Amino acid sequence: MNAIRITCILVLFLLPVSAFPAGPTEETNTPALAATDTLEQKDRQRWQQLSPEQKEKLRERYRQYQQLPSEQKQNLQKNLERFQGMDSQKQAQLKERFKRWQQLSPERQENLRRMFQKYQKLDPEQQNRLRQELHKLRGMSTREQMQRKRELHRDFFGTRGGMGPSRQMGGSGGMSR
Repeated sequence: MNAIRITCILVLFLLPVSAFPAGPTEETNTPALAATDTLEQKDRQRWQQLSPEQKEKLRERYRQYQQLPSEQKQNLQKNLERFQGMDSQKQAQLKERFKRWQQLSPERQENLRRMFQKYQKLDPEQQNRLRQELHKLRGMSTREQMQRKRELHRDFFGTRGGMGPSRQMGGSGGMSR
């Protein structure tokens, strides 16, 4: 289900919801509706330019989206609106972070999800302290970063391990927002 959720989030982030071809629209003189017709026209053109494989992927993602509970759909819509409200630089950063996420192995993604769930269970003061500590890592060498991440993991989550070279706590994007 996590893969479906992530896929749907990204589809909604990266493509307008109206990317699917709509039926014929009524002719109107209303400027707002005329602008909508223009957008729908552009979306139809984009749809026609997609390969059959791309169209099928979008159809499948749409079917998956339709099966989500209404609460998740609302959350996705809010995320889409938030994304569309970002300036182009922030959108590009988010797209790059997602691209990096997609390149991670499924095991690595799952490890990061577990880490984030543990992070969310911390009280707000601890979360803030951890973010500050992670921010301090930026000036350290890779070896120092790995050592400090192990210490932070132990200090904040009471365990050790899972933080080797291929299991860094969030990489350069980390949990520091």
